[in-house]
Parts: sequence; structure tokens; C-alpha cells
Amino acid sequence: MKTNHFFSERWLCFYTFMALVTLSFCSCARDGFSPETFNSGVFQTQLTAIPADSISVVPATDGSKTVISWPVVFGAGGYRVSVYDVTNSEKSVVVDSIMGEVIDGCTLAVKRAEDTNYRFVIQVLGNKKAYNTDAADSTTVTFTSFTPTYATIPSGTDLSAYFLENPVPSDTTNVNYNLEPGGQYTVSNAVDFGIREVTLRNTNKTDKALVQYTSKEAALITAAPLTLKNIKFDCSTSSAPVIQLSKDAPASLLGAKGSGSYYNIIGAIHIANCDFTGVQGDFLSDNSKMYCLETFLMDHCTVQTSTLSNMNGLAYFHFKSGFIKDITIRNSSWWNTGNTSMKYFIQYSSAGRVDRAGYNTSDGESVNFLNCSFYNICKSGQWCNYSGFSGRNYTLFDVESNIWVDCGNNQIPRRICGGRGASSYRTKCVFNNNTYWFNGAAETGNTSYDKGYQLQSDPAFEDPANGNLTPTGSEQVSKQTGDPRWFKEDEN
Repeated sequence: MKTNHFFSERWLCFYTFMALVTLSFCSCARDGFSPETFNSGVFQTQLTAIPADSISVVPATDGSKTVISWPVVFGAGGYRVSVYDVTNSEKSVVVDSIMGEVIDGCTLAVKRAEDTNYRFVIQVLGNKKAYNTDAADSTTVTFTSFTPTYATIPSGTDLSAYFLENPVPSDTTNVNYNLEPGGQYTVSNAVDFGIREVTLRNTNKTDKALVQYTSKEAALITAAPLTLKNIKFDCSTSSAPVIQLSKDAPASLLGAKGSGSYYNIIGAIHIANCDFTGVQGDFLSDNSKMYCLETFLMDHCTVQTSTLSNMNGLAYFHFKSGFIKDITIRNSSWWNTGNTSMKYFIQYSSAGRVDRAGYNTSDGESVNFLNCSFYNICKSGQWCNYSGFSGRNYTLFDVESNIWVDCGNNQIPRRICGGRGASSYRTKCVFNNNTYWFNGAAETGNTSYDKGYQLQSDPAFEDPANGNLTPTGSEQVSKQTGDPRWFKEDEN
């Protein structure tokens, strides 16, 4: 009995030891390892690089981070890692300051930006105590946050003909079409995407594709969310609105929010890092139909207009029967090189407002201008006009760090507020760090709107008539107001 008891204790100790070794190994595989507590059994060896296909790259569940993981290399003393944003092929940018950082784990999480290309580099490092040396080579893995491409349209294509021959599929939620970097395209007639959500993009942010409108009727038409990214548009031949909502409003959109008499486009028209030249009339039109476009967002764009003489009573955002629930223009520049002035920048002729389009008033409706530069836009006009928004305490305004020169007939803040005082909007009405410069002097009478700081000095654009809106005024330079592209190289 004593002998059996001895053997039982011995085997119990053995199994306990093996369990501890197993736990140590699992910890290593999950979190890296400490050479002080784990003996890999690898000595006096030059380590080898990690195979690229064994490196995992997945977005975190909330999409804000990318999680990169790799298998443990026995005998290693750690890993030297670098992560770069390589969206601009001519200039890579270090992500999260991770360049040549040494870590002893097997997992790394870095921020994940929209529409960005990345490069991850990892080198296996030796372990001096085990006399193991670094891997001779590093491993490089590229990954992207661009959504998958449905089709790439070859340079030289007439997009009007292309979409007639290749209709947007009806069984895909958001169809992404790539244009080739530096590619040349034409639009010979209106391109109507109907109720299909489309993204038209170039994945290279610096070598933008060129889309040239080649007829008076050329335009992009939609009754659904639409995204345009990294494209140059030459609109100088067309007198039609650059973007239009479909003239035949689809019945499926009527009251799509559950109530109301508007055709609801739920989602956004989103324009990012695009340049428009030769815009002769409206930029966005509702085609006189009762649309409620949920969101319009323009970010990091330039728009050069040359308004035709017969357009002087119209608007760049021209909604005769509908309205945009939330409109935001940010980090962008607009200038007019023509002698004719549009009457309005934004006009909703109807009495459109959120509760009439199926939303709750708690959802709000908004007009936002953030870090933009404007020159000679609606000089003799009224800038904004929307009777439905005026005086509603759920209408929100965020107007900050903009520069207006010779725009809006010397009454920008009042017109943005729909002719009402700022006190009419109890929820949010923010005006701060703006410059309103008209006919060589600062606008007067705006103190009741700009509760923050108002710049009263000449921004002194370098050459606005030729589209150089670089401010040289000391206040504007100090506070970095207006479109940020004029202060530093545009990295978008």
C-alpha cells in the first residue's frame, strides 16, 4: 500500500508539472512570452521571418481599430514592428507612432481610418540569453479599409454608355465602382443610378481620376445615397445641375420614414476629396420633387463656379419642393470666377422640416459650415433661405472657423439663421472664429450671432480670382481658419 501511495504522489506531481508547462505555452501563444519564465528549447539559432500568410489582420468589432496578430516564434526575444498609412503612394505616414517599436507580444491594435491603405512590417528579434540572432528578413503585409470593389471601370470610358450597358445590380446594398488612378472619363449624357446606392471612387487620394461632362445635359442623377471620392470633375460644358435627384421620384420612397408626404432618401450624398471646375448652375437639385435627403456631406473638396447669366436667381443647393435634413460643408473651398452671382448658396423653397418628413423633432435638422473658405459666392444674394427651418428650436447650426470674402451681400450670419436672431434657436446655434469680409471691410452687426470670437481683419487671400484662397492675414494665419488645405500640404 505504501508503494502504491508513493507512485500515486509521484504521478500526481508529474501531471501537475505538465499542466503548468501547458498553461505557460498557451499564455505564450496568446500574449507573447517572457524569456525569464519560459524555456523555448531553441538555442544558438538564427531565427526565420514570419510567413506573411500566418499574419491575421481584422477590424475590431466597432471598426475603430485594426487588430494584427501573428504566431509566436520560439526562441525570439521580441518583435520589431512598424505600421504605415500608404494611401498616398508618394508619402507614407506612420500610424499611431508605431515605427520600429519593439514588443514582446503577438498582437497589436492600431487606429483604423476610412478609405485608407496600410503596410505592416514585422521583424523577429533574437534572444541574447539563448544566443539566438535576428531573422535576416522582415515580413510585410498590406491591408486596406476600403470597402470591396464591385468593378473597376477602365480609363477612357464614357460613363453614360457604361452604365447603360452595365446597369447597377439590384441585389447589392452599396455597389462600389473604382476609377483608375489618373484615369480619364467622360459623361456624355445624364447617368441615372435610380434607387441603387452607388460609390464612384478612386482609391488613390492624390492621383485623382478626371471625369469630364461633355454635353449640356451631362449630370449624375440618383434617388438613393451616393458617394463620390477622390475624383476631379470638369463641368464646364454642362449647364445642368452637377448632381440631381431623380425627376421620377420612386414610389417606394414616399413616406419611407413611416409617415409624411416626402420621398425620403435615407442615408447620405457624401462627396470627399473631390474637385469641381466650371460649375455653371446648380450644384445639387431636387428636380422640383418633394424629396427629403437625410444627409449631405462635403469634405475636403474644391468647387470653382462660373455662373451663367440666366442662373442668377437660383441656388447651388436648389430644392424647390424638398429639403436636406442635415447639410455639412467642411474643410472645403468655393470660389466664383464669373460675373454673375447666384442668389442663394442654399435654398429650400418649400416649408420642409423634419416633422413633415416622418422624423421626430428630437432628431433635429441642421446647417453646418466648418473650416471653409468662400470667395465671390452669392455676392449680391442672400446665402441661405429656408422658411421651414427658420425659428425652430430644433434647428441646429454649427458655423466655425470659416472665411467669407465678398459673399452673401454683407449678411452671412443672419441669412444662415433664416433671417432670425440666434436666440430663436435654443438647442444649438454656434458661431465662432469666423471672418466675414465684404467690399474691403468687416461685416457689422454680427455680434449677436458670434458668441465666440469673430475675426474683424482682412484675410487677404493671395490670388482668389485664380482660385488661390491662401489667407495671409495675421489673425487667420494664427488661428488657422478657413480651409486647412491652404496652410499645409493637403494629405487627403
